[in-house]
Amino acid sequence: MKKLFTHTIIIFIIIFVFTLDLNAQKEKKKVSKSKTQTNNLITNQSSFDKQSINQSIQPSISIVDKDAEVVVKGVGITRDDALKNALRLCVEQAVGVALTSETKVENFVVIKDAINTRAEGYISKYEILNEVPFPDRYEMTVKALVSLDPIKADFNILSKAVGGIRFLVMYDDRNIPAGDVANYEFAVERINEFLSQKGYRYIDKKRFDELKNESKGILNDIKPTEESYIQYLGMKADAQFIIYIKNIHTISKSEAFDTRTSSKAVIECKVYDNCTAEGLGTVVLESDWKSASGLSLMPAITEAVSIDIPDLLDVFTRYIGNWVNNGTPFELRFYHTGTYRELRELRTKLQSDPDFGGDLEIVSFDNFTKLNCTFKNRPDQLADKILDYADAIPELANKKLDVKYIYGRQINFAPANVTLEELNISKP
Repeated sequence: MKKLFTHTIIIFIIIFVFTLDLNAQKEKKKVSKSKTQTNNLITNQSSFDKQSINQSIQPSISIVDKDAEVVVKGVGITRDDALKNALRLCVEQAVGVALTSETKVENFVVIKDAINTRAEGYISKYEILNEVPFPDRYEMTVKALVSLDPIKADFNILSKAVGGIRFLVMYDDRNIPAGDVANYEFAVERINEFLSQKGYRYIDKKRFDELKNESKGILNDIKPTEESYIQYLGMKADAQFIIYIKNIHTISKSEAFDTRTSSKAVIECKVYDNCTAEGLGTVVLESDWKSASGLSLMPAITEAVSIDIPDLLDVFTRYIGNWVNNGTPFELRFYHTGTYRELRELRTKLQSDPDFGGDLEIVSFDNFTKLNCTFKNRPDQLADKILDYADAIPELANKKLDVKYIYGRQINFAPANVTLEELNISKP
């Protein structure tokens, strides 16, 4: 009996110990689960905090005295590209605030875009708030302090200098196969469409075609070079900037071990300041690569324009933006005026005038002389100064110079008693 009782006690103790151990393990698991939940909560809270921080850094602008404090996100292929993009966006935001009362100024959009290219001139300081590298791009959030007074001052300078800028998009159909003309016509329409969307002034294609037809007889007699042909029609259209479509073609490449071919459309454009007869460069517009069998040229032309036209217009706006520091470029043309020596005296007077700048190089032959310069005011004020200086030089005063024609930033002078054709493309 005692033996049975002893065995019962031992079994009870074993069961009790086992129960305690089981409860301990359950409690341990419970604590472990609680810790895991707590850690997850902390992790989720940390993620939420980061998300909140990122969400709080949204594009914004606030005015501090005469400055604008701007926060934007820039994107680029490299870190440097992303920073440049962010700083330019900061200036764009500030320009929108600084020029709210100037939107009725002629060529407002062109001037605004020119100012946007001068980011380094308006940002007094900046801070990088966040930057994230991705496999295909770099993103950067920047806070910058943008000075508003210089923006307003530069806008006033350019609004006087720019005047009535118009763009002419054209091609030379004399050297294009008849079967390809439709593609060039289509490209002109697409570029004009983009200019219209941007708010840039341009010569309507219908009006340009009328001017071209009116000039056919003259052009056939003179047989001008490509450059003089462009300049002549630009002057007839009263267009200061020209986008000349030089060539449209497709290029192809083999892929997948020569098992398939891809193609894309290429539009080669030359850009000109027609007032000074200066070429500003060549910009190539390209579509994306597509299967050669599926490439339709006109949709590809549309794509090429939409992808690269901002780069083309950037050539013009950067060129105009430089006028703030360097003055506005002008070409002065003198007909039947005098010798190189007499015009050299005129140049000396211009060099002593702080409103004039540039190389002031004189090019002279026969009865024609031209002089390129920069000037920090309106064309009519430049013309007045030239006439005043000419009257102070005896040899030129005797000829009684007068203004015969003002074409944008090109001013033509000749003696008052001399009659000139308003447009003369036989001169360079």
